[in-house]
Amino acid sequence: MLVERYSRPPLQVMRPIPDAAGCLNVYLLSPTGGVVQGDRTTLDLCAGAGTHALLTTQSATKVYRMPDGWAEQRIHIDVGPGAVFEYVPDAAILFADSDLRQHIEVTLHPGALLLLFEIVMPGRLARGECLQFRRYANRLVVRDDDGLVLYEASSLEPERDNLEAMGRLEGYACWGSAYLLGSLDAWNIDAAAFCAAHQQLMECGGSIGGLSPLHRNGLCARMLSDHLEPIYRVFHGLRTVIRTRHLNLPDAPLRK
Repeated sequence: MLVERYSRPPLQVMRPIPDAAGCLNVYLLSPTGGVVQGDRTTLDLCAGAGTHALLTTQSATKVYRMPDGWAEQRIHIDVGPGAVFEYVPDAAILFADSDLRQHIEVTLHPGALLLLFEIVMPGRLARGECLQFRRYANRLVVRDDDGLVLYEASSLEPERDNLEAMGRLEGYACWGSAYLLGSLDAWNIDAAAFCAAHQQLMECGGSIGGLSPLHRNGLCARMLSDHLEPIYRVFHGLRTVIRTRHLNLPDAPLRK
């Protein structure tokens, strides 16, 4: 049950839809068509104790040209004791001369589990627009009762950085990260064993990727690809494995 819902433009929260597993699916829409210069948005997301909820977007998020400024998004996620929360938005598409700065702060309580996606397309590839955005900055900070679980920060500026260099994009266009974080032991998930068992899921034509356990309470998948579709396919394949094999839930693909 969705206890509290509030939104105002440029974002709109739609009526939640339970899926076949009983998970509450909430869709976030952008009635304005995308992110524009000067936007300052805040998302406060809270999954109560013992609940299972999912937040996604209706489609990819367009980040438009920003000749004289930037846009900023702050996301606060609180996953209660024994709760499962899936934050799985579609990709951000960074138009030429766009500047998006995103900050994600996560608090995990005992027994909590979080699945989180970050996927980026650096331009309208079909129009030959690639790596022409001005800046994309993202900071992810995850904490639980024992302290810091994950701190990751990047600030990408194509004019300053050679993003196609070795160890960066290496000629691929799109990139994505998927994280499974929280009390993995409580859900009978061994991070190292999971990564070893499912590395083959990362093998997808025209893409490269890998799975790695974190120092504690988490694992991470990363991918580079020529297109978004392989990243979506792999990440949602991992989501299906987690839900069906570890959470003992029926498969429930997202309705898009």
